[in-house]
Amino acid sequence: MTSTIAVQNTPGADLIPDPELDTSRAMRTRPQRIRIFNVKYSPNLGDGLLSECLEQALIDCGAHIDTWSVDLAGRTTYGPGDAQRGALIRALHLLPPPLRKLAVLLPLAIQSQRRWRPHYDAALLGADCVVIGGGNLLVDLDLNFPTKIALAVEAAERKGLPAFLYGCGVSSGWSRKGRALMQRALKRGVVRRVFVRDDRSRLLWDSEFGNDFDLPATVVPDPGLLARSRYHLGERASLQPRDRPSIGLNITSPVAVRYHSIGEVDTAGLENWYCDLADRLAAAGYDVTLFTNGSPEDRACARHLRSVLEANARADRFIHVEPETPEELARLIASFDGLFAFRMHAVIAAYSSRVPFVALRWDPKLDSFVQSVDLGRWLVNPFEVSPEAACELLGEAMSSGINARDHAQVVRSALDGVAALHAAIAGTVVSAKPCD
Repeated sequence: MTSTIAVQNTPGADLIPDPELDTSRAMRTRPQRIRIFNVKYSPNLGDGLLSECLEQALIDCGAHIDTWSVDLAGRTTYGPGDAQRGALIRALHLLPPPLRKLAVLLPLAIQSQRRWRPHYDAALLGADCVVIGGGNLLVDLDLNFPTKIALAVEAAERKGLPAFLYGCGVSSGWSRKGRALMQRALKRGVVRRVFVRDDRSRLLWDSEFGNDFDLPATVVPDPGLLARSRYHLGERASLQPRDRPSIGLNITSPVAVRYHSIGEVDTAGLENWYCDLADRLAAAGYDVTLFTNGSPEDRACARHLRSVLEANARADRFIHVEPETPEELARLIASFDGLFAFRMHAVIAAYSSRVPFVALRWDPKLDSFVQSVDLGRWLVNPFEVSPEAACELLGEAMSSGINARDHAQVVRSALDGVAALHAAIAGTVVSAKPCD
């Protein structure tokens, strides 16, 4: 029996047999202990959400229950993160590129030796395989992920373990140093297969690395699309009835938007846009919940907006909630009648629970996702579209909803992608032996 995988992350995408993945062999081998390197415990709970979804899906596919994530930054629990992170991002953003490169080299070298390498080696005790993913890990922002991924691949090589890249986003703009780190990692021959989360990432991966190392990327949907099943979320209709419909306003700090955007970001302009949007929604009869995915700079921005909105004549319509775990985030989003969000995994969680949304353009990865589920019409640039027009668009989205058949196909493709990964692992791990 052969597995099938989606050739692209779109509703109704054709599924094609993959002759390399013999799932009958996978079923005969013992369950594999998999270590998934990602940023699960990042303050951004979207990273934890996709990590928890991938862990559970692999176990459901037959991986050993001793399958879990290894945080690339060495974190071991969920938490709010460093309150100074926003200031650090602002400082790096202001430095000229040559000074910025120099500023990160020493901290990266120190952390590599003192924290990350020992953390990775300890996590691989008893493991059969390494998976690196998902999330936007194949990106060179100040050499952060190239350094960590290279260390993870080295750790896998020391333990004699195969590695796979799965569900990763790939970005452009690699530095010479970042590209060299990835090339040295791939030359080790440890990485066996590469799965990325959208077609843009596939094109970037293949042109940067895949073609040179005979590691072409296969497109699979983001594992965060499995949030509804992972957290056992029911239809919104089964939730407690409310006096008024509820809209979620997922706040992302102008600092974070600026860090990931190409264009200029006006801090006061974006904050005023948020407040105007919230006011218009309240005036239209909605309750508005302000929340974040958890990053410290986002939380600070949300607290500021909350203080501003307290003076609003409709202040009783505004609710402020701070989820502390990925499950809390997913459950909150599933409770809404509609959502506005920059953060991609807030949008993915909404799609998973069929909550209509308006995605706020800022990073190509968000564009790629909404286009992949054929909802590009629900993507707007908040720096070009008025809050009034954005409210009208959400109303249209709520009226039309997310097509049930398309949704089922996307979720099915997400499950098939993880099944393809599991089959590849089971067919590759040298220590595999028949089940008792």
